[in-house]
Amino acid sequence: MARINAVSFHENPSIESICRTVREAGFDSIELSRPPFFQKLTTTGLRNAFADWSCQLGLSLYGFDCWVDVLPYTALEETLAGFRSAVEFAADLDLGMLISHDPWAHDNGDRAPGECLQASLELFRPVADLCAASGLDLVFEPHPDTLSMQNQWCIDFIDGLERDNVGLLYDCCHYGVGQPEAYIDAIGLLGRRIRHLHLSDGDRTTYALHLPLGDGELDLAAVVLALKAIGFSGTITNDMYNYPLLEEGAARNVEFVRKVERELGIE
Repeated sequence: MARINAVSFHENPSIESICRTVREAGFDSIELSRPPFFQKLTTTGLRNAFADWSCQLGLSLYGFDCWVDVLPYTALEETLAGFRSAVEFAADLDLGMLISHDPWAHDNGDRAPGECLQASLELFRPVADLCAASGLDLVFEPHPDTLSMQNQWCIDFIDGLERDNVGLLYDCCHYGVGQPEAYIDAIGLLGRRIRHLHLSDGDRTTYALHLPLGDGELDLAAVVLALKAIGFSGTITNDMYNYPLLEEGAARNVEFVRKVERELGIE
C-alpha cells in the first residue's frame, strides 16, 4: 500500500485538495499532519466525517506527525497537554501511530546529554502509556539537530523508555544530512528499533530537503539492503517535505515506493 505524508503538502490549507492530489498521483494511503488536518478536524464528528469521505475516495489513513512542541525543561505540563490532544486525534481516526521527536538542540541549550536523556525519558514514558492505552505506537524521528541523531544516545533513549509500543522512524533525508558518511551503517546499529521508514532522497547537505526518489545522492538500494538485513517489517511513507514540485514528484515516486515495499516483503 503506497503511502505519502501530508506534511509534504502542509502549505496547502485544503484537506480535500491534499487528499485528491495524493490519490491522483497513485497513492492509496496518507500519513496525516498537524497542518491542516489537526487544525481543521477539531471534533470527533468532523473526524468521523473525514474518515468516511477519505474511505470513499479510496484513501486509507495511517500515522500522525503530531508536531507537538517538545519542551520538557520549560513547559512540561503544556507539552503533556499537547500530546494528550494529539493522542485523542490519532485515536479518533484510528491512525495506529504517533510521530514525534526528542527536544531540538536549541531547547537543550547547554544541558549535558545525560541530563537531556533523563528529561526526555521522564516526558515520554507517560506519553507512550497514553499511546498504548489508545492502541497507538509511538515512534521518534531523529533530525540532524536532535540528540537522537547520535546513535548511542538514541539507543539509550528508546531502550530506556521500556515500552513495547515505542520505536524509531528512520528518515533517509535526515540521516543523510545528520550522518552523511554513515547513514547506512546507522541502520544496522539501530536494528529492530526502526519501526517506520520515511522514504526519500536527499543531497546529504540541505536540512530537510526531501527529494523525489532517485533525484539525490543517497544510495537508496543500500538503504533497502540494510533494512532487509535487520529484518525490517514495519511501515513505509514517502516524504517530500520542502520539495517544490509536489504533484510531479509524487507521481514519479509512487511506483518506487511500491517496489521497495515488495523488496522488503511488506506490501
